[in-house]
Amino acid sequence: MDTDAPEGPLRHFFPGRTVLADFEKTPGQMKVFDTILGAPGRDYVVDLPQRHMLAFFTATAELNFWQEARAVGFRIFVYFIVDRTSSSLRAAREIEQLVSADLFIAVRNDHVGSSWPASVPSLHLSAFPQHLSIEISDKRFSLSQFVLGDEQQLGQTDVDLLKRFLVDALDGINGLDTAISLAKISKH
Repeated sequence: MDTDAPEGPLRHFFPGRTVLADFEKTPGQMKVFDTILGAPGRDYVVDLPQRHMLAFFTATAELNFWQEARAVGFRIFVYFIVDRTSSSLRAAREIEQLVSADLFIAVRNDHVGSSWPASVPSLHLSAFPQHLSIEISDKRFSLSQFVLGDEQQLGQTDVDLLKRFLVDALDGINGLDTAISLAKISKH
């Protein structure tokens, strides 16, 4: 679900698999919630730009969305990209407390920088070389097609870099549940 209408940057990475919903309008907000609750049994990613965060989390609370989603079998994971600013770090901490997610995951993205402490469990995403970032940001590039084996005219060095990035990201995701659980235990 890409809420960044009309551009829809997430939709460009996953063409044909991403629903665009204009979250600035009530029908777009309802489209997000109705689509998810109307088709359980699959995973959804809701991509929120900063300007939609407050509206999204307010709406989920007012609509009891998290409870309804759990009632139909969803687990709620929140991935929050914490940038360099202190306001981003504050927002991450507030959302972590506000949303009763099954798992809250702070993301440290080297491409944008992060104020999230490296010593606290998080998902770390390394930066690409600038030329590769530009290539995969092109509307014609499909990450899903790349994962399926279509190298899309990338050179072998870039193919290897992108594959390594994806493997590292998946390894990081796989290790998060344990790391966060251990961090919670150590607080008690």
